[in-house]
Amino acid sequence: MSFKLRKHQRLKSPEEFKLVYGNKQWGNTRLLTFNVLSVTHESQLGVTVSKKVSKLAVRRNELKRIVREFYRHKKAELVAAKLVITVKPAARNASNGEVRAELEELWVKLLKWQRWNSHQQNRDDA
Repeated sequence: MSFKLRKHQRLKSPEEFKLVYGNKQWGNTRLLTFNVLSVTHESQLGVTVSKKVSKLAVRRNELKRIVREFYRHKKAELVAAKLVITVKPAARNASNGEVRAELEELWVKLLKWQRWNSHQQNRDDA
C-alpha cells in the first residue's frame, strides 16, 4: 500500500471545494472542521488554512503537511468521498501534537458519517 498522496487524490480547483462545501455534510472539533461529499470514485482531499490561523505561510504550510500526512496514513479507511479539512483560527497557538490529537478525534467523526451515509444509501436503494 502506498502512502503517497497523488495529484488526482487532491482537490485543486475552487469549483471542487465549492461542490463539497455545498453538500452541507460536516463535522468539527475544537481546532478542525471537515466537509464531506460521497462520490462513486476514489477519495480526494482538500486542506484549507486561512491567514486568520497564522500570518506566516510557513506555519500554514506546516499545518497542511500535518493534515495531509495524517490523511495518507488513514485514507484506506475512507470509502469514496471528497473531503475538505479546514484548520480553524483556534489552532493558532496549538502545538503540532494537539493538532494530531484533534485529527484523530475528527477522523472518528468522519468514520461515523461514513457509516451513517452508507446506511442511508442502502436504505434508499431498497
